[in-house]
Amino acid sequence: MNYKSFERAVIFDLDGTLWDALSSLTKSWNKAMVDNNLAYRFDQNKMKSYMGLTPEETAILAFNDVPLTLGMKYFSLALKEEIKYLKDYPGKLYPNEREVLKKLKEKYPLFIVSNSDKGYIENYLSSLKMDEYFLDHLSAGDTNLEKWQNILLIKDKYKIKDYIYVGDTLKDYNETKKANGKFIHCTYGFGKIEEDVPSIKNLDELIALVDKLFDL
Repeated sequence: MNYKSFERAVIFDLDGTLWDALSSLTKSWNKAMVDNNLAYRFDQNKMKSYMGLTPEETAILAFNDVPLTLGMKYFSLALKEEIKYLKDYPGKLYPNEREVLKKLKEKYPLFIVSNSDKGYIENYLSSLKMDEYFLDHLSAGDTNLEKWQNILLIKDKYKIKDYIYVGDTLKDYNETKKANGKFIHCTYGFGKIEEDVPSIKNLDELIALVDKLFDL
């Protein structure tokens, strides 16, 4: 495959799309709070509501009783523990994920763009040995940019003419629209979208839908 220019590519979100790390995230955040003598505690429902948000958006929700500057400090403590914890206790892949990605990679270059901190995507790739499926990745922690801007950075870097973003939340959908891309909603993930958008109930449905959308 010519890695200098692509006609078509598939870009993935991470949480709720390629892995479910909710349990490990919750435990790591609570550990960070305990280790730093902070009274905050988190359950999986709370953590689920933060999925796909930017660091600032998450800090506002998670630490809403303090100024944003202090909330971001607490958030940084949680992130530091999160990255460390996920190396030993990574999230879980979705059914048939490796098989689907292997087949999809034969047709299209694959990328990951996430609102996560630097090191988070790397944990997914290294801890679960998934790096062979993806050409490149970019996170909010790498650039301090919005997701739609990072999508466009990948698009421009690899001279991609047409792409599909695969994600699970309304924010993923809205960010893809800002970047003028096609979108597939993973309904098995963490978010709901009321609009009628192309969707899959599991990854086994992905390849056929990707082919269909590219041929429209």
